[in-house]
Amino acid sequence: MSVQFKFHDRVDQRRRRQIIKTLGDAGYAAESLFPGQKRQALAAIFTVAEGDAKSVRAALGDFGDDIEYVEVSPRRGLKA
Repeated sequence: MSVQFKFHDRVDQRRRRQIIKTLGDAGYAAESLFPGQKRQALAAIFTVAEGDAKSVRAALGDFGDDIEYVEVSPRRGLKA
């Protein structure tokens, strides 16, 4: 299961890198959902491929004011 989270707009790049490193130290690989995106609202959304919302939320617990939301990624099926 994958999990998405979004940084609040006020969180700068240095702080984002720190939070992503903390997630990495906890065993989660966070990646931008829209790499190279110029629109800040989309560039602030990240995904953790292997994790559940509860454990990712716990790993982000110390950064509560910096994170807008943490949620399970929607399941999508392939269309033929």
